Amino acid sequence: MSDFPVFVVSLKDNTERRASITQECSRFGLIPQWIDAVDFRQKTQEEAFEHYLPTERALRKKRFLTAPEIGCTLSHRKIYHTMLERNLSAALVLEDDALFLADLRPVLENWQKIYQQAEFDVLILGYVKTLPKQLPYYYRRIPVKILGQWEKYHFGVPWEQFACGTVAYLITQAGARKLLSEEKVRVTADDWKYFSHCYGLKVLHLRPSVVIEDCGRFISDIRTEKVAFLQPKISSIVIRSIKGWLKNFGMNVLGMKGNR
Repeated sequence: MSDFPVFVVSLKDNTERRASITQECSRFGLIPQWIDAVDFRQKTQEEAFEHYLPTERALRKKRFLTAPEIGCTLSHRKIYHTMLERNLSAALVLEDDALFLADLRPVLENWQKIYQQAEFDVLILGYVKTLPKQLPYYYRRIPVKILGQWEKYHFGVPWEQFACGTVAYLITQAGARKLLSEEKVRVTADDWKYFSHCYGLKVLHLRPSVVIEDCGRFISDIRTEKVAFLQPKISSIVIRSIKGWLKNFGMNVLGMKGNR
């Protein structure tokens, strides 16, 4: 499976992160193909805006993407262009702060078996802003409507798509085409809700996750988090778990539809 396309988005000068993801990939015989991230850290907002066309919602709320967010999205778009140029049917996309929780190779080798059960453009393999020990809580508060199962994994759609990061996902050629529907950046690279509504992007989530953001080790290059963002309050855990249980019951027992 070393020949399966594995693209890693990384700033060219970030040697520590590159060493980390190289080590992670080597654990399972994956060979990373580097995609040098578009570096907008020193760009002014005006310079970055040359590549950006705000949505009506952003204009109305006056909440625009930052230069690093625009650069991040452009970096992922470089991968989509590369896929089309090489006529790749599918590829794995990783960010350089990815931490593997399991061997990815079975999923990569059998992605078409998942696709046959539920067609997708993007298969989310992991999440950001959470710790491995908190994943059971994550699954409780954000359940998915199960559309299929393969081996120990199930996959489906949440009550509503959400921005869950781009640390690890499998994307098809059709998905790459949809994500390049517009010339300029409109939203962040992980605005799956926008992409599903506006581009018809079919987004599935794999559970349990096989990758997670190593947020305990690396600080995000584009996000600024509150000090205690990794430690939710007990009250929040209880309330969100109850809401998640109700959504799970509605989708998987009552048959209410989740949004792809």
